Amino acid sequence: MKKSENVLNEKDVLTDILTGEKDLVKLYGSGITEAVAKEVKKTFKTNMFETAEDQQTIFNAMQNEGYYQPKPADKAVIDEKKESFCQSMKTQKK
Repeated sequence: MKKSENVLNEKDVLTDILTGEKDLVKLYGSGITEAVAKEVKKTFKTNMFETAEDQQTIFNAMQNEGYYQPKPADKAVIDEKKESFCQSMKTQKK
């Protein structure tokens, strides 16, 4: 196996970091809802927001390099999801 076969390119590295940052935000969110001590919750919140900022920075870098180009959302799909969410909320309140 050649040494160069084990080297990740920039896009792969950034994608890996972006995925990790997104996962960390989710984990901190779970930690906030599970923690009892106010100081622990505060630390999780601080870390979550800092991680979200890091994620945004990585996303912006990827977008600037052309590695990550999200597709515009279709208005019909947005409206459908919104209606589904509203129906779900109404059902939960009953």
